[in-house]
Amino acid sequence: MIAPAAHAEEGPHGGIVGNYTGGDVSRPQQGKELSAQAKEKIALTDAWFSAHEGRSSKAEYAEREKAFLQKYGLDKQDAAQLSAASPYAATAAPSSRTLSLRHYGQATGYFCGPATAAMMIKSVNGSIRSRYNNNAFSQQNLANSAHMNTANARVTDWGTKKFVTGINRWRGQNWYVQVPSPTPTNAVKTMLHSIGGNGMPIAADTVEFANGRHYNGHPVNKTIGHWITAYGYTSNGSSSKWADPSTTVWSGVSKTFAYNTRNFTSYFLQSNGYAY
Repeated sequence: MIAPAAHAEEGPHGGIVGNYTGGDVSRPQQGKELSAQAKEKIALTDAWFSAHEGRSSKAEYAEREKAFLQKYGLDKQDAAQLSAASPYAATAAPSSRTLSLRHYGQATGYFCGPATAAMMIKSVNGSIRSRYNNNAFSQQNLANSAHMNTANARVTDWGTKKFVTGINRWRGQNWYVQVPSPTPTNAVKTMLHSIGGNGMPIAADTVEFANGRHYNGHPVNKTIGHWITAYGYTSNGSSSKWADPSTTVWSGVSKTFAYNTRNFTSYFLQSNGYAY
């Protein structure tokens, strides 16, 4: 991994380093702490692995997941569907899984966060209205002050945790948490649990340092903070599938691409992290 240089470079949006598409390069220690809910979510992932490796029962995991969802808030419609035999817990992760995805290019030069969230919401919930304030489904409404506040801030900043605030409010369920600087092993486990077991895509706030490693045709002479979504994996999580909203920002960028999960985590997720 290329070490961060002094943060002298500024992107065009909001004066935040690396903000060319609406992501950021977080300052030292910004957004690095794990919330209590994130710690419990990681423990839930570990419990899921324990159940599916036969070290504990699936029924025990189902109750643990139900308790997690009830503790952190559910939309009434979702709460009514929960039972001891949770649909999340009942599904083991296959060796490969790809979720349905509709790609969205970001609607403005700084809407990578709202565009990523729109792809995730569409994949799981369809074009639902916000369960927070009944806003119609759109990147612009995901970007408003009630959700991600991207329109005002001109960035979906990792340190503010506005991405998870926005997507959780929209879905009416406090499911997504931020995990800073994940280990490669935990990233693979998260792919299997979230995408494979739960059928839930993952968001990542990546950082690419100027003249270092870049992905998917991004310009190598720029330091870039950027939100994308993982919607699938192969080879038991060893390779991950990503959707990139920056197709409307730069030419030569593909809508989707694949990357070795462990390498991607080491190269691009150590400054910020992922949300699952």
